[in-house]
Amino acid sequence: MAGHMAIITACAHEAVLVRRRLHVQQHTTGTAGRVWRGVLQQQEVVLLQCGMGPERAAQGVLWLGQHYQLVGVLSVGFAGGLQAELRAGEALLVTHIGVEGDRARPASRAVDGRIRPDARLSHIAAMAVAQAAVVSHTGMLLSTSTVIAQAAAKQALGQQSGALAVDMESYSIGQMAAQRHIPFAVLRTIFDAAHENMPFPVLACTTADGFLRPLPLVGYLACHPPLLGQLPHWWWASQVTGRHLQRWIGFFFLPLGRGA
Repeated sequence: MAGHMAIITACAHEAVLVRRRLHVQQHTTGTAGRVWRGVLQQQEVVLLQCGMGPERAAQGVLWLGQHYQLVGVLSVGFAGGLQAELRAGEALLVTHIGVEGDRARPASRAVDGRIRPDARLSHIAAMAVAQAAVVSHTGMLLSTSTVIAQAAAKQALGQQSGALAVDMESYSIGQMAAQRHIPFAVLRTIFDAAHENMPFPVLACTTADGFLRPLPLVGYLACHPPLLGQLPHWWWASQVTGRHLQRWIGFFFLPLGRGA
């Protein structure tokens, strides 16, 4: 495809997973975050690590559109499960994206404030996840303005909204892409299940542009030593989630590189 497929991730770990598949040709830092330009399965790609949250995600799409000719935008990374049947590493085939509270705004390709991913890219995502042999679930993704860490809050949100999972960036990315008539899709795998409390203060231990802050994390663990026993579980979850996401990305770009 002529032009760049944009991949937007919030955090450094998510960007690393993409870069392992990407033949990087250039690495720069822009006002929207860290940027890598390269080729993935013969498709030109620009990868942006924008940092966490809807505002930074929206700014990222705007910046990319100003600097590249985009043929599509992908929201790539991890999500938190809201339904009991979703497990770590399982993939989301997103039919539409809602937004928590009253943040919903009408946009093209949106119905009642919900963003609907591009049908063609969604079809490619569905074929790719089957080829990657990753368990997938089809339905709604919900975006919120903050991390939903407690299991009780996740389960209540899942019951109220009917959404499969939650993230912070996909709605804003999809909204900005829709306003600019750029095809958009979501490739996200589950990191924390609905029954699991996220024990670490994610926002406090992450920089604005999505890098881990080791000292605050070590300090938090020092004040909460029982959490040390949970580290193997979360390491395992990150490995499974990342491995499945990488496989999915690889198969997703195969038809794009052939001009499909």
